[in-house]
Amino acid sequence: MDIDIRKATQADIKDIKTLLSFYYLETEKVEKNLPEFIVAVLDKKTIGCACLDVGEIVELRSIAVLPSYRNKGIGSRLVDAILSRATGFTDAVYLRTTSPAFFEKKGFVRLKNDEKKLIWNECAQCDKYEICRQTLMKLVIK
Repeated sequence: MDIDIRKATQADIKDIKTLLSFYYLETEKVEKNLPEFIVAVLDKKTIGCACLDVGEIVELRSIAVLPSYRNKGIGSRLVDAILSRATGFTDAVYLRTTSPAFFEKKGFVRLKNDEKKLIWNECAQCDKYEICRQTLMKLVIK
């Protein structure tokens, strides 16, 4: 499989939103965060995406691979590309996920759930915080 991992462009917005929708991930900020997105492309078809959100903290987010292309190493390649971009300007990358085992293989460690409220304002204000299934994780970049 000859997959190209590249920076996202305006032409990728619709495909990114479709990918994120498969997993009920936020699509409203795709245009605003487009410069931070990368995509995985196979035979001119966008099959995966990921975003490195650089704000008060550096967050790996919006990771999605089309269901029929899962378990083929594409998500791993997207994460590796994002982490490569993060190296050099941060010493830690955070994420919230419902798939912690995948990220543990990449060296991320689980943090205590109550730390979400300290790191993300939206978690502190979320009315679903008590039932949230997202695991907070952190990778220290050496």
